[in-house]
Amino acid sequence: MNQGTSTDKALRVICAEQDCEAGYNLKATFPDFPQVLQGWQEATAAIRQPMLSEADIAYGDGALQGFDFYRAAGAKLPLLIFIHGGYWQGGDKSDIGFIAAPYVRAGISVAVMNYSLAPQASIEQMAEEVHALLARIRGMADQLDIDLARLSLMGHSAGGHLAAYIAADIAAAGKDAPVQAVFAISGLFDLVPLIPTSLNKALGLNVQRAEQLSPVLMAGPSTTRVHTIIGEQETEQFHIQAAVIANCWPQVVAHHVVPATHHYTVLWPLADENSPVCKAVISEILR
Repeated sequence: MNQGTSTDKALRVICAEQDCEAGYNLKATFPDFPQVLQGWQEATAAIRQPMLSEADIAYGDGALQGFDFYRAAGAKLPLLIFIHGGYWQGGDKSDIGFIAAPYVRAGISVAVMNYSLAPQASIEQMAEEVHALLARIRGMADQLDIDLARLSLMGHSAGGHLAAYIAADIAAAGKDAPVQAVFAISGLFDLVPLIPTSLNKALGLNVQRAEQLSPVLMAGPSTTRVHTIIGEQETEQFHIQAAVIANCWPQVVAHHVVPATHHYTVLWPLADENSPVCKAVISEILR
């Protein structure tokens, strides 16, 4: 999709209030989501027996505070952590484990996490849960046989937001080793346009909180290499979101537009080691 020149230097995502619902209500825009989700679940079920090493490792006491671990062959391997989408109010790791397959085969271990969801949890709490997951993984590094200097985050949609937000938050705090790479798939980086949408009923965002949670208003993670990934058929607002974070963060080193895919189908090529975007992710992690 041609974004035009309006986003060439934009540092915020602008959306007229009357256009926000159409720009962000993706299940309405892409009505094949139930069929895509069924395909994801079937693909995940197919790889669990041969590839899933350990299920439901707890990183907290909450019902959704757990992760599945897909172990690659080898020692002291890089780790890719996947954060599912669902507008912070839906989704589950059991839907999305299929994403691990090509990375495990390439020698990259994968953790697929769950996290508490809105309206029971705020986005701020979800971010703290990702930090808790990372702390748990650091404490299990020897058991998982991973190299903590090669830890990357991949997230889809709301998960793309959390991946970018957490990488920036870690860099700002300066207490833990920085994230090696972020792969934000159809990510949300400026949350203010969500406020007038029906999606905000569960999230309860106001302008102050939306801005505090927006990566476009945070310093980019200085040593993290960031890739943005988006389906060619995605809504214009999501194309703009990716363009604006690239304007704000010099750490965005690549932008991948995946042909003939939309917000949901974009995940299929990321699970196919023969696709250019999957090859690019593997190359970045193993560089």
